[in-house]
Order: sequence, then C-alpha cells, then structure tokens
Amino acid sequence: MSIDVNSRAAQPIAPVSRAAAKKRSPMATLGRTLQYAALVTVVLTAIVPMYWIVVNAIRPDSEIAAYPPTIFPKELTFKHFIDLFEVYGFQQYLTNSLIVSSIATVVALVFGIMAAYAMSRFEFKGVRAVGELSLLAYLLPPILVLVPITQILFGNGLGDNRAALAVLYVATLLPFALWILRSYFSGLGIDTEEAAMIDGCTRFGAFIRVVLPQTLPGIASTAIFTFNAAWSEYLFASTLMTSNEKLPANPAVFLLMGHMGTESWGLLMAAALTIILPVMILFFMAQKWLVAGLTEGAVKG
Repeated sequence: MSIDVNSRAAQPIAPVSRAAAKKRSPMATLGRTLQYAALVTVVLTAIVPMYWIVVNAIRPDSEIAAYPPTIFPKELTFKHFIDLFEVYGFQQYLTNSLIVSSIATVVALVFGIMAAYAMSRFEFKGVRAVGELSLLAYLLPPILVLVPITQILFGNGLGDNRAALAVLYVATLLPFALWILRSYFSGLGIDTEEAAMIDGCTRFGAFIRVVLPQTLPGIASTAIFTFNAAWSEYLFASTLMTSNEKLPANPAVFLLMGHMGTESWGLLMAAALTIILPVMILFFMAQKWLVAGLTEGAVKG
C-alpha cells in the first residue's frame, strides 16, 4: 500500500483549542496538577524552616514561647544578635570557620585542578582505578572513619588543631573537586591547547593561558560547593576541636545550647541565621556562574 505524501502534506492542520485539549487529555491535566503540587511542597519545605529561623531571631523570647504561636512577629528586636556578638563573642567562631573553610577550599581546588587535568590529558597505568578509588572515598560515610581518624590525630599530637582539621577537610572534599573538574577538562578540545604549544607555549603556559580561562565557571561552582561543605561540616569539628576558642561556628551553636538551654531560642536562631547568611550571600552572588558551571559540567561530563 502506497502513501501519498504530497496530498497528506497539503492538508491544513486544524487548530486545537485549549479547552478541547483539556477534554481530550485528563491524565495530562492530572499530571500537571501533581507536578505543581510537588513543586509547591518542595518550595514550602525549603522556605518555611528558613522563615521560622528569621522570624524567631528578630522577636523577643516571650513572644517565641507564647501559645498559640504567631506566624508574623508582633514586636521586632535585635537583642539576640547583640548578645550573640557582645556577650558570647560569636565572631570568634565565625572567624575559625572562615579560616578552616577557606584553607580547605583553596588547597582542595589547587590539588583538584592539577589532578583532574592530569587524569584527563595523560594516559598512565591505573588512572581509572585512581578515579574510582577517589569516588569511593567520597561516598564513604564520615562516621565510619571518625574513630580511626580521631585516634591517629590525637595519637600524633594533632588534636584540637585547626590546620589538621583543614587538612582533613581537604582529604574529604578533594574527591568531589576531582570528579567535577575532571568532567570539564575532558570536555575541552585539545586543539587550542596544542596550537598554543606550537606557538611557543610550554604545557604549563598553555594550561594557564588557554585551559583555565575556559573552565572558570566550573572552578567557581566547585569552589562554592566545596566551601559550603567545609563551612557546614559538624561531625569532625565537634569531635576533634576540644578548646572552645578554636571551635568553628556549627559546634559553637551546641555550646550556646549548653549555656542557655531552651531559655533563649531567639539567641540560637540568631546564631543559626548568622551561620547560614554568608553561604546564602555567596550563592546569590555567584548564581550566574553556578548555573553556567552546572549546565556546562552536565553537558561536558
């Protein structure tokens, strides 16, 4: 049986109204409704706890403890933030977090960039095994290695040491940086790199002048996620740091709970907001690079 393509192509396509489309596809309407419901649920799940932290950080403890609770604050106060910094010196804990997280991020990025470039450009025996082992190390739950790491560090006099904590963060975050950056370098063509070397650049010069500028979105997104992971870490910091003055911000919140108990939820909420705020600002400032980095990494990976 033959099909007359020309006659079929000549037939005009009748427009379908939106109402008719809905009548013909009830399952599509149900699916769209479920998608919106799921989206609203996810958004509320993310926003409601954040809203509750902000509201309780800026209203008095008497209003926080009142029953029934109110959604909107009746009175605003910044007393919790003033007490947090002037009475409890929370800026010291934030400084500790900033130092450890920054060192861990920079070192993990430097080693991650060099290792990812080498794994994507050079063929050597065992490169695949190295990549899979690093991924396995990243997927290993930290609680499983907490006891041996604690024994090793305290046994060698490295307990309660911020440099040792930063090195430990590098060891845990380097596999993540390696796998993200490796996909970027593997997705880059080597033509421009080889052309630069033909024009007189060394391999290191071609790497600095040609390769790195093309991977800046990926490096930026990797740096932000690495910094966020180090900034938010709690398990190793609370176990290895025994001096109160060397504690990062997350374990210091637990220290505040020990001092104040449940008498000042506003103080605890102010501390939580102070910890969250720098990371949120960083994400908003680098939002453009994050989107570009993630999408390019997904395509190139």
